[in-house]
Amino acid sequence: SPGAKDKILRQLGDVVDVSLPTTNNEWVMTVGYEGGSRPDTEKWAIPLAVLGSLLVAFLVMTILVGDKDHRQLLYKMMPAKAIKRLRKGKQVVERYDTVTIFFSDIVGFTSMAGEMSPEDVMQMLNELYTELDKLVEKHNVYKVETIGDAYMVLGGAPQRCMGPEGAEKVALFALDALEFVKTFNTSRGDQLFIRAGLASGPVVAGVVGQAMPRWCLFGDTVNFASRMESTSVKMRIQCSSLTYRLLRDAPNKTFEMEERREGNKTGIDIKGKGRQNTWWINAARKRVPFTEEDSFSSTSDDEEDGYHKTVVEASKL
Repeated sequence: SPGAKDKILRQLGDVVDVSLPTTNNEWVMTVGYEGGSRPDTEKWAIPLAVLGSLLVAFLVMTILVGDKDHRQLLYKMMPAKAIKRLRKGKQVVERYDTVTIFFSDIVGFTSMAGEMSPEDVMQMLNELYTELDKLVEKHNVYKVETIGDAYMVLGGAPQRCMGPEGAEKVALFALDALEFVKTFNTSRGDQLFIRAGLASGPVVAGVVGQAMPRWCLFGDTVNFASRMESTSVKMRIQCSSLTYRLLRDAPNKTFEMEERREGNKTGIDIKGKGRQNTWWINAARKRVPFTEEDSFSSTSDDEEDGYHKTVVEASKL
């Protein structure tokens, strides 16, 4: 009521002292709770609220981390671009004009697997492929799949790049793979040997199937790369003529390659293609930049050689 505020003598927390005048005396009335006005549930309500908040935060974090792990697993199974198109309900079909494909298999795998238990075979392949997967990341190439002891890698797709660059990446991967296998032994102490093949050309890539869909490659280049591997020899890398030409134009490395010869004949017979000239990839070294001075000196030397040749022929006349 009006003026009641003037009668308040003291206010301490939840306790208020108010003057209460009577006819003969003036009384002081204290209103409030002795221990304050806080509810009895306060002692356990606050810790419960904190615990509930932490639980909700943990669940949200778990969902976010699980979703991230799920997406990362999907991206390892097929390209991110293909996954995005599938989520939109679109068909995944894409053409690549020039890619380079690597195939490898283990020499004598069938007989070796027959002498090992299935568990030992799985462990051997897992140890080998885990190390090859590290080389895939190192050289920024794409692992397409593994079929038994066969390992397939792609350069120039799904991340597009120029033909020589894609061929260079795959060739460097192949050389590193051979170097690793030289020092690799199975858990039983057996040494493995692989053969490898490379081929370059156009392919069509797409996702096929709805139950366990896969990102696959189609085209003659895939078959040719497989033939390059199957007709290769132990611990060597065979490549097609197109791959050879692309590697000669590689942007960062100079590759040491030699033409394959069988006796006096060059090349090898390829099923479905006849006689084909192929090349061995032996090594790679850093490419030395070509300068104008090198061009000038080379031209001068050639001109000088031509001049001396002309002089000798003239003297003979």
